[in-house]
Amino acid sequence: MARWDILQRENARDSEVGPPREERRQESSGAGVSLGRGSANGSSANSPERPERPSQCSPDRSPDRRTQHRHGGRTYSLRRSEIAAMKDIGTFRTVDVRDLARFVYAGDEARLKHDLESLRAQGMVEEKTLFRAHRSARKLVSLTAEGQRIVRKASGLREDQRTYHGFVKPKELDHDADLYKVYQKAAEEIREKGGKPMRVRLDFELKESINRAKEAAGHMSEDERRRLLATVAQEQGLTLDDGTIHLPDIQVEYETRDGDVERQNLELLSRNYREEGIRGKAAAGFKIYARTGDTNRIRRALHDTGMVREVLSV
Repeated sequence: MARWDILQRENARDSEVGPPREERRQESSGAGVSLGRGSANGSSANSPERPERPSQCSPDRSPDRRTQHRHGGRTYSLRRSEIAAMKDIGTFRTVDVRDLARFVYAGDEARLKHDLESLRAQGMVEEKTLFRAHRSARKLVSLTAEGQRIVRKASGLREDQRTYHGFVKPKELDHDADLYKVYQKAAEEIREKGGKPMRVRLDFELKESINRAKEAAGHMSEDERRRLLATVAQEQGLTLDDGTIHLPDIQVEYETRDGDVERQNLELLSRNYREEGIRGKAAAGFKIYARTGDTNRIRRALHDTGMVREVLSV
């Protein structure tokens, strides 16, 4: 979501979005990600959704077998399916319960409900119901601080995969909850080409890297600053365009069929984006997604500039 001029001395956030998220988010350093299976409908915007295969982290032969995990003088008892769900929740911070059922539990909502009850009872997750005007309410789930600590100890997350806990401000919840589904669409397409998703970076993590470089370049000349920041942006899989960096909502790091490591930048646009912002995201090479009701406006904005891009619905 983020976009700002990195050549300005102050940390300015684009007026399209709210205050920097890192001030509201809680994260931990630590480990890699093994997420639920992606959508079987690949890149098709109009294919009907259907239950997915279980996550690679889902239980295999003994789904009800529990393991004990001690922390802070307490012992927690977790199933493999509960750990798999916590890994996805912690990676994306806010997840819709229906999407969790689809991608981790292969559509088994009863089993998910049972696991969430267990996780709530142990203080691992918290839930929130998001009420939306003229739309159905949605139930969201996030890790607690204790859940975040336990999932890092109990799972095989990569050390460089960030995890999060807690909800952000209500106006951002609806957008953030959809990012998990955006990722799943992109991840399935990567797998279909023989690749393997390895790591997920959310927008504010990328912003932190750019801001550190910006601070280091604070006393340089303008030309030196441009060269340094262009180099750092390239290292982060981003581009510097006339002093501006566009950040994606999600950056997926993945291994290709040939064993190379590549990145894909994903952006979920909405009707609230100005046309200039839409075109800027497309010009940055991002893979563009939109909710079904927003796709026509976004396609028009891209076609008007001759930048015909695929816009995928979620």
